[in-house]
Amino acid sequence: MTESLTTTLGTKTPRRLLRRVFQTPAGLVGFVLVLFWVLAALFAPFFLEPQANDFDTANPLAGPSLEHWFGTDALGRDVLSRVLVAARLTFALTFGAVIISLVLGVFIGVLAAVLGNGARQVLFQLIAAATAFPSIILALLLATMLGRSGTAAMLGLALAGVPSTARLVVNLTATVAGADFVGSARLLGVPKGRLMWRYIVPNVAEPIVTLTVVTMGASLMMMAALSFLGIGVQPPEYDWGGMIAEAMKDIYSTPWTTIGPAVAIVSAGIGFSLLGEKLAELLDPRGAVMTPGRMLRRLARDRGRGGAPAAEIDDAPSSQAPKGELPQDVVLGVQNLRVFTGHGDDRRELVRGIDLVVRRGERVGIVGESGSGKSLTISALAHMLPGLLEAEVDAHTFLGTDLRGLSRSRLRRIIGAKMPMIFQDPMSSLNPSLTVGRQMRDKLDAHTSLRGAAAKARMIEALENVGIPEPARRLRQHPHELSGGQRQRVMIAMATLGDPQVILADEPTTALDVSVQAQVIDLLKKLNEEDGTALVMVSHDLALISQVCERVIVMYDGRIVEEGPMAEVIGDPQHPYTRALLGAVPDLSGGTAHELTTIDDYSWNTDAYRAAHPVPRHTDSAASVAGGAR
Repeated sequence: MTESLTTTLGTKTPRRLLRRVFQTPAGLVGFVLVLFWVLAALFAPFFLEPQANDFDTANPLAGPSLEHWFGTDALGRDVLSRVLVAARLTFALTFGAVIISLVLGVFIGVLAAVLGNGARQVLFQLIAAATAFPSIILALLLATMLGRSGTAAMLGLALAGVPSTARLVVNLTATVAGADFVGSARLLGVPKGRLMWRYIVPNVAEPIVTLTVVTMGASLMMMAALSFLGIGVQPPEYDWGGMIAEAMKDIYSTPWTTIGPAVAIVSAGIGFSLLGEKLAELLDPRGAVMTPGRMLRRLARDRGRGGAPAAEIDDAPSSQAPKGELPQDVVLGVQNLRVFTGHGDDRRELVRGIDLVVRRGERVGIVGESGSGKSLTISALAHMLPGLLEAEVDAHTFLGTDLRGLSRSRLRRIIGAKMPMIFQDPMSSLNPSLTVGRQMRDKLDAHTSLRGAAAKARMIEALENVGIPEPARRLRQHPHELSGGQRQRVMIAMATLGDPQVILADEPTTALDVSVQAQVIDLLKKLNEEDGTALVMVSHDLALISQVCERVIVMYDGRIVEEGPMAEVIGDPQHPYTRALLGAVPDLSGGTAHELTTIDDYSWNTDAYRAAHPVPRHTDSAASVAGGAR
């Protein structure tokens, strides 16, 4: 991943794009070939059509000469003129087939990203079945069914190309739709239409654009093949494939009549392939020229509200009453949180009955080894579980409001503005195809009335508050142009744009070096102390949590095994797992002879042990008001 680039969106002009294309021999050759045939298709019919259709029965099948570079056909017509004139019809039919195939394929692929799991799987199977048939066979079949004509061949070729395009787009959108920055956008309340066209499509546009250009070459050859077989363009019209079919009658006596259209087909195909590969490099959002987001942003003009959070915790009100009234200073509370995967007999519980309470201005740390369920816990709190997971709770309150019975739009407004989430990897949390300013503005558009200069001033202020130099310039930059620490500061600045009451931080320093970690930790503590914003921080590093948080929750296998004030848990750990975690912290004072601690005894991870030993809850534990974990 490129860490720093100096080119900004404002300097990525078409002139600069062409200059970059010309910098490599492949790009230059591809561009020249495509430009030549495009100009021929546009202008040759105006100047050469009379000559291309002029019969000279006295000079049929003449060989190449200064007057006729590629000779003449059986009716004495100049082959070169006919090749140049035929470029228009050949390109028109090929371009039409590619555009129709692209539009339908992208629509189906994007549709798969918003469908439910069941409908998505059915769509996957249909696409897989369709791609099992070779495109040329499908094109032949469809063109024959639609009738012999250039239009029928174009439609047949277009429909035959839809499955392969849809398969590519489905795979790309499925990957991007699960990215952290898309989850963040959902949490911010970005409407579905804007989410698709601004956050998902731009990040799959590079391979789609490449596919379009490269497919032009392949489709051109297939269109010529259909006409060669007599299914495509019919006389008196002619394209390159039809010209080769006509010349094949005299292939043994006058082979030069096939050279002109054959050279045209091969050179145009090679040109599109070379140009497509170069454009793939230049249109990469992480590259230094023009991003797909800039090209496709015009498609995202609909500013209407709508959309839904990434995943919903069970909205049905629970019949079980809360175990006790929560204190007035509690901003976030959850009782008996469970997270499941699978269905029926395959259903598995990943998070097992978590009770959590966070007081106003409190800093709470959740620690545990990988797979302990800590990240799933805060994802469920923010309604951001992946689509294949589901959560159930007995109670889920935020700022005194029971979130279980709220509508999706109400959930989006509350969580997006007041309970932001900071992810582990800032590069994957920010949309690589949008500028920092555009992403920050999306949150302001969704949750505030600030627009124009007022919105820009607020964004600059937020960046200044988190210590980013030259904030006005940073707004115009893309995430790849910032360092890792700056990207995480941007995420924190975005979290402060609304009215955050609780910040959920999922290992926010794991992807950063030690010095930058300290800066981010100091920044989170500053926000907590100055603004009274509560902080729930997840980490596998108990030493790091001890520097930040006042209270710690230790998790293992989806359960809370111990919790309490940080000093008491560290100073007097009660649970064997907590003692093992503390013992596993490296002690450099012991020298190389000191043997690292490993956890070998898991006898405490049984139902019998848990029944005999309740969860250790040290004094003044806020969660004690909510009851024990199961």
